[in-house]
Amino acid sequence: MSTDPAGSAKSLRAITLDRTGGFTLLELIVVMALIGIVFFFAIPRFEDAPFFDDAKKSGRWLIGKLQALREESLRTRRQQSLHIDLETGRVWNTAEGMNPEEVDRAVQRAQLLPGGGRIVSVEYAGRGRVAAGRAEIRFYRDGHSEKVLIHLRHGEAFSSFLLEPFLSQVKVFDTLVGFEDLR
Repeated sequence: MSTDPAGSAKSLRAITLDRTGGFTLLELIVVMALIGIVFFFAIPRFEDAPFFDDAKKSGRWLIGKLQALREESLRTRRQQSLHIDLETGRVWNTAEGMNPEEVDRAVQRAQLLPGGGRIVSVEYAGRGRVAAGRAEIRFYRDGHSEKVLIHLRHGEAFSSFLLEPFLSQVKVFDTLVGFEDLR
């Protein structure tokens, strides 16, 4: 039996040098197969998700705008309003305390919804549906809003967006619904 410390260091070095090349081909194939199996089961679940395809771009933008106005009303402690011209399909927002020139500029900067969608009506709880002219959705200083259903058309498909007064999330329906349908 050898007690040479240099000899044992050489044998350890020889063992560790064998595994410095990375993963074996078999290990890589097994990992790729597992990833493939996970995607095989996961992708079909996302195909029907309401925000997955590009046709829902208008809905994503609308939800983002509603949440941003709610947060802005809380942050600034000023009422924020989202204005919708149902005739032209243009949308703009104003804030409490804006002077007439600022309001005029906001109206001039009104934009169409991205993605080709169009708001066709706004339904208020207790006040009914507005399908022509202009509609206004208010976000008050404490962050709450009016209870509103916003109806969006994209091509032949309709979506409805429920804005609850004290909830931060917007509920999405993949069909045209009214308050009578929610009871």
